[in-house]
Formats: sequence, C-alpha cells, structure tokens
Amino acid sequence: MSRVLPSVLTLMLLLVAAPASTSAQPRRTSSDIQAQIQKSADLQRQALQILTEPERAERLIGRAYTELQTAMSTMLINASDQKSPDPLLKLNEQRMRQALSHLQQASDMLKANQSLATASQRQEGTPPAESGAYLGVVRNNVEQALRITSSVLVL
Repeated sequence: MSRVLPSVLTLMLLLVAAPASTSAQPRRTSSDIQAQIQKSADLQRQALQILTEPERAERLIGRAYTELQTAMSTMLINASDQKSPDPLLKLNEQRMRQALSHLQQASDMLKANQSLATASQRQEGTPPAESGAYLGVVRNNVEQALRITSSVLVL
C-alpha cells in the first residue's frame, strides 16, 4: 500500500500539471458555411445533368445532402455561441431542412428504382423497369432542393 500511494500521487500530479491537450476545432465562419452551401448546390446541378445515370446521380445527391447537412449543423453550432441571435437563423434552418428532405426523397427514389431494376433483370423474361416516370419525380425533387438551397443566405 505504501508503494502504491506515491505512484498514484505522482500520476495525479502529472495529470494536473500537464497542459490541456484538447485542441478545439477552428470556428467556421459564415463564408465557410456559405461555401458548403454553394458546394451542395453545385453537386445538385451536376446530379440534374446526369439523371440518366442513376448510380452516379445518387452519389452526387448523397454528397450534396452531406454538404448541406454539415453546413446547417455548423450554422446551428455557431449560432449557439453567439451573444445576439441571427435574425435569419430560423428561416435558413427551415429552408435547409426542406432542401434536405427533397434530396433525401430523390435519393430514396433512385435507390428504390435501382433495386427494382436489379430484381427485374434477375427474373427471366421480365423487362427492366420503366425509368422515365420516376426520373421526373427525382428531377422535380432535386430542382426544388436546388431552388431552396440557392435561397439560403448566411451572414
């Protein structure tokens, strides 16, 4: 017991004397957030151009979703640290959530139809699923998401 006590005390002193190694992440500025929103919008535009390639379009939509979600999270974290509230925060958050919802719907529809196409190709004699109908819905969702994303302004 007498040997353990000095070791414990020494360890405690080292822990107390050691500098805090918690390096905080640098705070993101509104221009960083706006750049992420712009990146999401660019990815959404690219997805619209290649909707005839559903797998690539789905990946782009997924990346656009991630960029927009990260921008919104960063915006909300920054707002919680501010002394005076951002008057556009609620509006921007609402818009971003709507855009995220549209992107999620588009992604889900692409995934579901890819699964259906794969399943129908496995069955002999079954023609592949008709792609035109669902691509119109996907296009509409991405276009709406792009319009909403483009309206978000971070100050």
